[in-house]
Amino acid sequence: MGNVREKAEETRPGVVIDTSVLFSGAISTKGYAFEVLELLALGRINNYVSRETLQEYQAKLLSKKALRYLSLQEAEGYVDSMKMLSKRVPIKRSFKKSKTLLEKVRDPKDIPFLDVVYNSKAEFLITYDRRHLLGIRDRNKRFKLGRHEFYILTPKEFIELYKKGKV
Repeated sequence: MGNVREKAEETRPGVVIDTSVLFSGAISTKGYAFEVLELLALGRINNYVSRETLQEYQAKLLSKKALRYLSLQEAEGYVDSMKMLSKRVPIKRSFKKSKTLLEKVRDPKDIPFLDVVYNSKAEFLITYDRRHLLGIRDRNKRFKLGRHEFYILTPKEFIELYKKGKV
């Protein structure tokens, strides 16, 4: 039985959900961001996190801005769900000190998410961050970090691929 579970987990796409997607999916049950969160809740994707990305989730969802749209209980529920449903990854290699990467990304708060993608070998980073993360991908929507290449997609792009069975 354990082998069946392991094989099922291997076939699920590995993703890293950026805070922008969590925030959007939490404040509205309509839209692609919520669909991504539903896939996670249904066990159809594996989301990877680190201690730092979990702290970022918590800081954003418990911020004054978020609490205009969510009750404290709802916000805490989303944070707890992300903790329970996601796989924690130890960060063995970090890119925080990479000046080259920081010049490309331009926001040091995005580096921990890239660290998680690299260390988990996730295939997808799902984000709404047009100014920083979506801007670093190539015309094929891919980005190479060290020896690991992955897609950087919006929730809409990811859901469309998922529904076509290409994920």
